[in-house]
Formats: sequence, structure tokens, C-alpha cells
Amino acid sequence: MTVRAGAESAFQDTWLKVAETVSRHPGCLRQALLCDDQHPRTFVVTSDWDSREALHAFQQVRERDRITEPLNALRESAQMTVDEILYHT
Repeated sequence: MTVRAGAESAFQDTWLKVAETVSRHPGCLRQALLCDDQHPRTFVVTSDWDSREALHAFQQVRERDRITEPLNALRESAQMTVDEILYHT
């Protein structure tokens, strides 16, 4: 995600609140927020789910848009990919 100029701190605070809510959804294992030191307005969110079905179930929840809307107001752009974790060590 690319965050609006000057909204970096607000984005981080808001992400924490949103992540706490999302983490209570069945199947959500953990989430992380990463920042690119070279591009301080660029953030990466990782979200681990116990299955693709659990992720898709969350994506279909009516409240999802209400939960994530505060983040949308702070960002300029975003893209999402879904990858499968093969191994953790």
C-alpha cells in the first residue's frame, strides 16, 4: 500500500485497530505490518490464515468494508495477492 503523504503515523495506528478486529475472525492466525525503509509511505501487510476458505469467508463478511474503511481513507493505492505458505522454520 502507498499511504497519503503525512498520513504514515495515522495509518499505523489505524492498522493496529483494524488488525485487532480482523484477528478475531475465525481462521486468522496472525498479521504483520511492514514498512519499506527506502520508501516510508510504502507498507506491506501480511495476513496468515489457516486456509484459503477462512480468508474467503472473511472477505465475504458484510462488516469487512466497514472494518477496513478507515484504512482506505489513508492510502493512495493498494494491491493484493494471495500466496500459499509452503514452510515456516
